[in-house]
Amino acid sequence: MRTYKIKVTIPADHQLAVRVPDDFPTGPAEVIIQADSSAEQRIVKLAGVLTPQAPPSPQVDPIADVLQEFRHERQQRFEKLETNAGEQEDS
Repeated sequence: MRTYKIKVTIPADHQLAVRVPDDFPTGPAEVIIQADSSAEQRIVKLAGVLTPQAPPSPQVDPIADVLQEFRHERQQRFEKLETNAGEQEDS
């Protein structure tokens, strides 16, 4: 199986046209569209709060909120890995 990866930006009309290299095999193929993960989007969000156009209200600490989201997501991933490892040992 041969793979071709390209970064794209989904336009407002949600339509893409992709040209593959000329040496790519012809015939049936599978196309997978994968959106950026929520963690990557939060990194952009975090970067945006470091230099906001308007200062956040004093009642909101956006950096702490985003860090808490990261910690929660990391804990969920860790627990999932532990669960998967336990299931494999039981097999």
